[in-house]
Amino acid sequence: MTGIEKELIESLKKGNPKSFELVFKTYYSRLCTYAFDYTRQLETAEDLVKDFFLNFWNNREKLEIKTSLSGYLFRSVHNQCLNYLEREKKKKLEISSDNLYLIELKLRQPLSSDYPIGSLLAKEMENQIEEIIENLPEQCREIFKLSRFDELSHKKIAKKLNISENTVKVQIYRALKKIKEAIPFILAVLFSFF
Repeated sequence: MTGIEKELIESLKKGNPKSFELVFKTYYSRLCTYAFDYTRQLETAEDLVKDFFLNFWNNREKLEIKTSLSGYLFRSVHNQCLNYLEREKKKKLEISSDNLYLIELKLRQPLSSDYPIGSLLAKEMENQIEEIIENLPEQCREIFKLSRFDELSHKKIAKKLNISENTVKVQIYRALKKIKEAIPFILAVLFSFF
């Protein structure tokens, strides 16, 4: 680490906004490009780098950089990207298991005029799910509808409702969980009539 880097890091630790601005302007674009190599999504890469810089500034007093400033920044963004990819992988596994469950339901209840009972059951189940959605807490319901029916991205929903993307994700997760929990009960009730 050079003497200039040491001075810059000490200045950052003391809360000098000019030092932070210098680091941000110098590295932001390069770190976004680096993060993009992992995420393959420009918005996500930019969000990860912005989150890193926010955390970097908020925890500046605890900074312990042993190598170079550049090495520290790239290693930190590297870790952010790996954590993000791990979270996305888990989400995809959850979503794919939900999709398998829905496919299984569709296979058990064919929708065609040849299967009037299956169509009736599917329509009744759809009505029950709509009722569950309508009974969700107001914010949760609004976010879920914007996501599933209006097909807005998490980012667009967050911007439209002036909330964080994390809040959007949590509310969608809660809505899906409520629906998923209710499906076995709905099926049990429906099949008890036949």
